[in-house]
Parts: sequence; structure tokens; C-alpha cells
Amino acid sequence: MLLRFGVQNHLSIRDRQEIVLTAAKRISRTGQVMPVPILREEAVPLAVVYGANASGKSNLVTAIRAMRNHIVMSHKSRDADDPVPHRPFLLDQASANEPTTFDCMFTINDHAADGTQEVYEYGFACTDAEYTQEWLRRVVRHKRQTTQVLFDRKTKNGETHITFGSRLRGENRSIAALTRPNSLFLSAAAQNNHPQLHVVHRQFAQHWQPSAGERTESVIANSLDGFERRDAFVELMRQADLGVVDFELEDYQMPEDEREFREKMFRTIAEYVGDFDVSEPPSRKQLRFSHAGSAGTCSLDFDFESRGTQRLAALAIPMLNAISAGRLVIVDELDASLHHRLSVALVRLFRRTENQRGAQLITTVHDTALLREELKLDEVWLAEKDGTGASRFTPLTDYHIRSREDIERVYREGRVGGAPIVGDLAVALEG
Repeated sequence: MLLRFGVQNHLSIRDRQEIVLTAAKRISRTGQVMPVPILREEAVPLAVVYGANASGKSNLVTAIRAMRNHIVMSHKSRDADDPVPHRPFLLDQASANEPTTFDCMFTINDHAADGTQEVYEYGFACTDAEYTQEWLRRVVRHKRQTTQVLFDRKTKNGETHITFGSRLRGENRSIAALTRPNSLFLSAAAQNNHPQLHVVHRQFAQHWQPSAGERTESVIANSLDGFERRDAFVELMRQADLGVVDFELEDYQMPEDEREFREKMFRTIAEYVGDFDVSEPPSRKQLRFSHAGSAGTCSLDFDFESRGTQRLAALAIPMLNAISAGRLVIVDELDASLHHRLSVALVRLFRRTENQRGAQLITTVHDTALLREELKLDEVWLAEKDGTGASRFTPLTDYHIRSREDIERVYREGRVGGAPIVGDLAVALEG
């Protein structure tokens, strides 16, 4: 489970901002929370971010995605001379030349057979040339809570130095020698089968799903091919009152003119790129949803479905996987193309008793219906920009709001941040 995520100097996020997913002790609740005994805390299943357009909500999502991509890709997919992806705050010169920093606290083995749970803190800083810092710590509790340093890395002008704690066992020095300035030690360790760090790396690679909802028909169709939770997917789509009763997959038949165009394009590229693969791409599937009508069941192409049906299909797969395996799902604009009752129903998936493995959802939204019907104060975050164009994220618990108050009304009235100040958009038109 993710307990907190921090980022500094990424796009519109200049100063360090942090999203926390631990429960506020002063809030009474009957919904789902997950114990973290080492910290004597409880984790919440939701973090929902509200804010005006261009307030930085999506940049928080891209920050989480960027952290995962750095960890998963930096060693295996980057050559020694490749730059490090680096998107700093550009509205002042000082930030543009400073590193970007990502950090988080998370748990592992929440549902291990022996009941063990581990808590880690991991983070790194990077410029477009190198990772200047990287660290991993483990939080333990015996008689009291303590923090163990597993490794600490510093890089300057291409020179990397890594120190190791006594609790990190494995081929640490050998892997450190393979770690380039533009790759993370955690990534190099996972690629070289470090048993202890492979488990940490897997938490990001397999348990963070940072692109939910952004899927094409072919991606959705291929995900549904052999999908283990097929029945649950069909039932979810049926209960959404979309008219969908089932789905079917067909092999995509490429039109002849498209096939000829692809062949010509591949041959042309191959003339300039000697080792370019001109073989046929792997086959892909087409998705058709079945609808019940007066004349029986009729199957419709994916393109004939509403945007809401397409969007729900894209969201349902990672959400069902998350709840089954205890993963983190990150969605930008959960309510896009969805009726507010569907948005509420998706949020409830993470609150239900079926979510026993610690699945979590971080999402940005505009629809205030969630505030009225579902969310607790410690699950709501407000995004705003200050006078310098920098985004900041504030939990609703920072405001003096009684739990019994109508949270939606408080937000709409502008008594808290995150709401746009918009005039009538009246403009003078000549002619």
C-alpha cells in the first residue's frame, strides 16, 4: 500500500508537495481502512484531488507515472549517453536548473501467509544528465519504531558513490559498479536479480497502475483476451446500466489498402535503418459488446459504443485487477464521460468488504457528487496555483470543517480552496 507520495520541481509543482494516504485519527468512519501496525497507523483506500482547470491535478498524476517509469526503465531501457527524463518547473530560472525529486513510503507483504508487513521509504533526485541522489530505508518496530538505512547514493559530475547499510545483503558492490549515472541503483539491482531489492522494485513495476482509463480498443481487447476476471467484468458492465450483457473478441482483419501502405512504409524505413524489423506485427483483437434487444442479442463494434461505455471498459480492467491483487490505481479525471452515479460506484469498489488486499485509488475529479455521497475529509485534496504559477496540494483536514457538514456545499461556496474563480466569460466582439 502507498502511505505517502512526494514530488518537488516537476512541471507546475515547484515546491515539495505530498499526498498522504493514512487515516486522520480525529475522523470517525465505518468504511474500509487497512492497518499498518509498524507505524500504528491505518491506510485509506482513496485520495481524490479536486481543483480548477490548470491547477496541477494532472501533473500530480504524471509525477506518479514518472516515478514508476524511472524505476522500471532507467537501467534496462537507457544507453549510457541517454538523457534522464526531467521536466522541471520553468516559470523561474532557479527551478529550471534544479533537480526533480520523487519520494514515497509504502508497505510490502501486507497479506503474506506469515502475517509479516514491511514499510519502506524510497526516493531519488535527477537532472537531465544523472540521478544526483537515491535512497532506500526500512521502518521497523521492535520495542519502538526505528529506521534502517539500506542504501544511500550520491552522484556528481558522473561520479557515483553508494553506501550500504548492514541490513542490505547481496551483491551490492558488484551491482553498484554496473550502475550508470543515468540509471537508478534499484533498477540495476532488479535487473541483476538482487533478491532483497527485486521485491522492492516489483512493488512499483507490478503494483502501481498509473495509466488507468487511457486505453485504446486494441489494448482493452488484448487485455480481455484470456482475462481471469471475465465474469466480474461482464457483471460490472451489466450493472452499469449500459445495455451491455456480454462481449466477444475477433481477430482484426486488416484492409488490403492498409496492409499495402504498411508494407511500403516498412520497406522505406528499412532502407534507412538496416536492422529494422519488417515482419508482420502481432495479431490484435477487435472488441464487440453484446446488447439485448427486442429481436435478441446484437453485437456492436467498439466504435459504436458511447464514450462512457468505452471509458468504463478501460477503467474496469485495472480496477478489478487492483482489488484482486491489492494494487494502486491512478486515474486522471475519473469522472470524464461518466455519469456521477457511475463515478460514485467505482469509488465504492475500493470501500467494499471485497477489497481485502489493500487496493487503493488516487484520482483527480471535477464532479462534486463524490463529496456529497462518499468521501471523508482525509480522502480529499485540493489543488491550487499560487501567484507565481506553482501548484500546491492541501488536504481538506487542514480546514475547520465539522464532519457532519455538507462538504460539497462548503466546496461550492468557496470556503475552501480548489474551486475556480470564473466570470461570465463576456467578451466584446467587433463586426
